[in-house]
Amino acid sequence: MTNTQKHSMGRLALRGGFITAAAQVLKIIIQFLSVVVLARLLIPEDFGLIASVSPIAAFVGLFQNLGLQQAVIQRKEISGHQLNQVFWASTFIGIGCTAVLTVAAPAVAAFYGDPRMTAITVATALPLFLGSLAALPLALMNRHLQFGQLALNDVISAAAGFLATAFAAWKGLGYWSLAIGPAVTAAVTLIAAWWTTRWLPGRPVLRVDRDIISFGANLTGFNLVNFFSRNLDNILVGKYSGAVELGYYDRAYKLLLFPLQNITQPLTRVMIPLMSRIQDDKVRFRDVYMRTNWLLAACTMPGIAAVTCSAEPVVSLLFGQQWLPVAPIFVWLGIAGLIQPVGSTTGWIFICQGETKAMFHWGIYSSLTTVAAFVIGLKWGAIGVAAAYAISGYILRVPVLAVMLQRVGPVSAMDFLSMQVLFLVSSLLAWLGYHWLEQNGQLSSGIVAIAASLVLNYGIGFILAMLLPSSRKVFSSLPSTLWKTAPGSPSA
Repeated sequence: MTNTQKHSMGRLALRGGFITAAAQVLKIIIQFLSVVVLARLLIPEDFGLIASVSPIAAFVGLFQNLGLQQAVIQRKEISGHQLNQVFWASTFIGIGCTAVLTVAAPAVAAFYGDPRMTAITVATALPLFLGSLAALPLALMNRHLQFGQLALNDVISAAAGFLATAFAAWKGLGYWSLAIGPAVTAAVTLIAAWWTTRWLPGRPVLRVDRDIISFGANLTGFNLVNFFSRNLDNILVGKYSGAVELGYYDRAYKLLLFPLQNITQPLTRVMIPLMSRIQDDKVRFRDVYMRTNWLLAACTMPGIAAVTCSAEPVVSLLFGQQWLPVAPIFVWLGIAGLIQPVGSTTGWIFICQGETKAMFHWGIYSSLTTVAAFVIGLKWGAIGVAAAYAISGYILRVPVLAVMLQRVGPVSAMDFLSMQVLFLVSSLLAWLGYHWLEQNGQLSSGIVAIAASLVLNYGIGFILAMLLPSSRKVFSSLPSTLWKTAPGSPSA
């Protein structure tokens, strides 16, 4: 790859990132509005009922396209015949997943001892089927780097889902409003994807090329085992602590980690197709990954630390005093969430380097240690589950993931750890400063406390980043890179 091509790739990545970031700001605003508005229209039990079924629907959804969507994006070349194979495979699998979830509905209701779960489970099957139909058009848009259209479609579908949910809740439909919203979101996403690509399938086929299946099967295996580390907490808390406590846990999780997903998932959409194009250029691959993750860590980790420090004022301001039991759960999830942004991007390395088998092995280990932590923490309820999850992440998972990255390359263990350690240290220093202000009565109101926490975390984080040569290089070169990327600039 020539220097001109490298600079062009970098500018394309930045433009895609800017477009996606702008859309995600809107989506995060919509999501926060959803969290706040629905908390005032619904009761904790409503959230608990839907949260009890969501992990089961998510588990069935893991088989929705068998990783074929990512295979379409990652491959250097793919024929029209192979695309048709992928579409029909995704469609048939989606029909099967919908049928399985529908048939399993009575068993789900029996497990929870609540007959309402039967209808709720059936309702969650519709978004799965619609999602299987949208999988290939979305993959094609991603492969063709249509980031702007993807971002626009995301915002429209998120807004439609929120409005449908809020309207249904306002009309008194209770927990049903939380089932209506995802169905509306999936329907709008499907319509927008097909309208944009105008791709039409050929006759139905049942065969898919072996190399595509192999890539997708390992990725699905990872998603399958990773499911337990993402969703078993909801099942355990709902089963043994009840719907009300699960409602508190669900609100804490959504408030903190869901906005993070709205950052990393769209960024993944940009980076995987771009990094797949330079998968053989190891030096460039590492450089793009490191620059992107330094910026990601700088934007997200101080923010997570800030809301974690000021958990009670944040919960009280957004939800109201009646939701204060969310705060201690929120703190532990915030501690766990500090390492989530950078850790979640390691999938880019495994996927773009074609190492989905290693990714599957990592997923098995991560899932086993996470499930063990959930079981140990369950004795202390939702707070214990959150605490055990956070502690086990730092002790058992991050070091092992660093070693695996060292083996896969081209990003080293030191590369991976350095970004996180710097902002973990800055978060600790900011917490000490916040605690001192709090003890001395300097935080007169909730808004002042939140503002002080934000200033401390981002300020100390920036100072430390400027002291480290690797991060200083990234941030000092950012203005010139932005200038070259701007429309109308000489290099654009």
